[in-house]
Amino acid sequence: MHKPYRFITALLAASFSLGLLLFVAVGTAFAHASVIDSNPKASSTIMKVPATVQVTTAENMTTNPSETNLFVYAPDGKLISLGDAKVDINNPTHMSVGIKTAAGNGVYVVRWITKSAQDGDPDAGAFYFTVNANGTNAATTGTASTASTGTASTNASSPVLPVVIVSIIALLVGLGAGFGIGRMRPASAAQTTSNAETTQESQEKTPAP
Repeated sequence: MHKPYRFITALLAASFSLGLLLFVAVGTAFAHASVIDSNPKASSTIMKVPATVQVTTAENMTTNPSETNLFVYAPDGKLISLGDAKVDINNPTHMSVGIKTAAGNGVYVVRWITKSAQDGDPDAGAFYFTVNANGTNAATTGTASTASTGTASTNASSPVLPVVIVSIIALLVGLGAGFGIGRMRPASAAQTTSNAETTQESQEKTPAP
């Protein structure tokens, strides 16, 4: 009596698994200098605002801030990055930027743009983390690039929060909608969008003290 239901469930599970495998395969093929790890971790919840945000990329990055940079947004949407992000010249897969630490609890969005020093290809994406001084640390084990394409689940009491977070990230990266956060665009389109956004953000950027 339950066989049709079980069959449909198994079919859906198989379809989901296949889709996930294809997504991972495509994401790897378009890796470029994409972000593969971060501190704070993507989608994590931490107890206080960090002094810096750091990312690790799949390839070495260029050091030109108009091509490779980080932009951090507070829960109220304000840009709180302190100057341009710095690429570690001794390890060009590492980049960090200082941020204001007085923004308080809430969801922080990190937008990144990169240009590979190996093949010159640009890439862009975003991820978020949550600060909750009254909670406990709940760092995830996923990578930043994976989290930037997933949905948010940091506040169970607010069901609209995941939609809001994803919409903000999509808007910041310039896609308008959807979950393919800056990973599947042609290189020329990604570069055009990133240049325009970087120009606007550089005018708003908080000067380093």
